[in-house]
Amino acid sequence: MFAGVEARAVARNVFLDGNTFRSSHDVGHRPLVSDFQICAALVLGDARISATQVIRTAEFDDQDEADQFGAISVTIGF
Repeated sequence: MFAGVEARAVARNVFLDGNTFRSSHDVGHRPLVSDFQICAALVLGDARISATQVIRTAEFDDQDEADQFGAISVTIGF
């Protein structure tokens, strides 16, 4: 098992700030974003199964709650 924290400074996010070269729709973004991650892994011989859960702080001003997403991966060495 492991856990981690990551912080990023975002100068420009084209998905939130809109078109770079002309006027378009946009939302006010937050310049600092953090991720909190927890992972568990199980090793069985040459195979590894891991599950990760990530919670990301709000990225724009009117966002109701933090985003959450997860992943499951299987790795086999040969």
